[in-house]
Amino acid sequence: METIISLIQLTQKVVFSIGPFVLLLGALIFIHELGHFLMARYFGVRVEVFSLGFGPKILKYKRGDTLYCLSLFPLGGYVKMFGDNPLEKVPDFEKSKGFLYKKVPEKWLIAFAGPLMNLIFTLGAFFLLAFFGLKTLPSQLGDIKMKSKAYLAGFRSGDKVLSVNGQAVSYYEDWGGLIKNKVGEPLLFQVQTETNKIKTIKTASVKTKNPNPLEWKKHIGSIEGLSLASMGLRIGVIPSSSAYKAGLRTFDEIVQVEGRTLKYWRELEGFVKKMNTPLSSIVVKRGSETLTIRLNQKFVSLSELGIEPSYLYIERVGPGTPADLAGLKREDRLISINEEPIQSWERVLDIIKFSEGSPLRIKYQRGDEIKTVSLAPKPLFIEGNIKKRFMLGIAGGGMEIFPEEVLRKRNVLESLFYSGQQTWSWLGRIVTGLFRLIQGEISLRTMGGPIMIGRVAHSSFQQGLSSFLFMMALISLNLFFLNLLPIPMLDGGHLLFFTLEGILGRPLSIKKLLIAQQVGLALLLFFMGFTVFNDIYTWLKAW
Repeated sequence: METIISLIQLTQKVVFSIGPFVLLLGALIFIHELGHFLMARYFGVRVEVFSLGFGPKILKYKRGDTLYCLSLFPLGGYVKMFGDNPLEKVPDFEKSKGFLYKKVPEKWLIAFAGPLMNLIFTLGAFFLLAFFGLKTLPSQLGDIKMKSKAYLAGFRSGDKVLSVNGQAVSYYEDWGGLIKNKVGEPLLFQVQTETNKIKTIKTASVKTKNPNPLEWKKHIGSIEGLSLASMGLRIGVIPSSSAYKAGLRTFDEIVQVEGRTLKYWRELEGFVKKMNTPLSSIVVKRGSETLTIRLNQKFVSLSELGIEPSYLYIERVGPGTPADLAGLKREDRLISINEEPIQSWERVLDIIKFSEGSPLRIKYQRGDEIKTVSLAPKPLFIEGNIKKRFMLGIAGGGMEIFPEEVLRKRNVLESLFYSGQQTWSWLGRIVTGLFRLIQGEISLRTMGGPIMIGRVAHSSFQQGLSSFLFMMALISLNLFFLNLLPIPMLDGGHLLFFTLEGILGRPLSIKKLLIAQQVGLALLLFFMGFTVFNDIYTWLKAW
């Protein structure tokens, strides 16, 4: 009985893991091949086989001249058209139904119809997502750091942006792009404070390096210190403090104070400052547990109680890293690096980044002890390439919280615009990514194949229908672009040959076509082998 239950559970696990991959890839392959099929039928070409997948046929059904089948391996599909082989002789009375005997524009459209259907699917998917609603970030700011350019301009933590340059906004995506694209141009913000006051802020973004390698612009605009993220309520607890003696521990997450539910660190600070009575209880989450810590004391500040943000505490130490070999451990609190007092985790990362591998003298606290260690950062190994970045192998315990996402629905016209804008934007990222690969700015290790597609299909399926449809749209757009590359065996290769045929007034010789097909097949096999190798390498590395 236990064996049967185990087999059922294993079967369910396999189905839920593989099912989204088969659904995603099968649907996109069907859409692609349907384009070829419909266009071929429109121009009177006889379609002999319409197959989803390759290899042995699992299911077969024949209607008219066409055999419809489902094959064993779902990593592709094909439409077999009559008269598509230049080596086969076709009787004169049947040439009207043969693919290669059609006019050049007709052959061109038949070849282009597959990628076109992938593009249409992407546009349709983005339209549906926009019309029925996508979750997006509201126009609520997070923590604004003191003395930052955003703070000096007048922004404060928790402000809500109401309009930019006179245009009303309700979501971050409505104005985030303005900051990126209008470098140096005046920006007039109208914001609402947490106390419901309305104020106007005039500022401008400054040119900064674009952190996204998939965007064509290497520099974008930004306002330093302007952030949607707020510091959460994961705490660090000073040893021997009142908080520690009461039972609070580092990395506890505060949920309630005196029965009031809190979310952000700034809320906790403001609440404590206004208290006139002794603090009696704090509710915290510790792992999967929820604990109530009893206190009975009045204090001026959180630091007096022994509570501080957790971002300077080490949460993870990578095995075998310089930090691990030097003896650093979880819950160690960083004090200084090279005698410089540490005030933020960002500063820790900057020091490591610009160290160029030189030894760093790190002072830290463990329990009641102050310790010092000297260790040298190592070059960071990123997906097969050595980059000019360094690491110690530590991760800080800070906790950032973004505003809760809200559902945004658009009308028909807005959805059409969103669909076109998103398709164009993501197509630009795909093209840019290819150029960055060729230039060596993006590692070849980032290229993935069927295993990676399976992983993202499974992950997006678990997140819900919207995420799965969004991922289908992106992969469909990738198929549109990749199939148009002028490589023999791909649709783009056929389009190139038909274009040359139209220019020359005659088809290329059979010898040249065969050589091109062999080269194209070799390139595709190499590409597929390389991406599968990358998939296995990445999987083994993560495992």
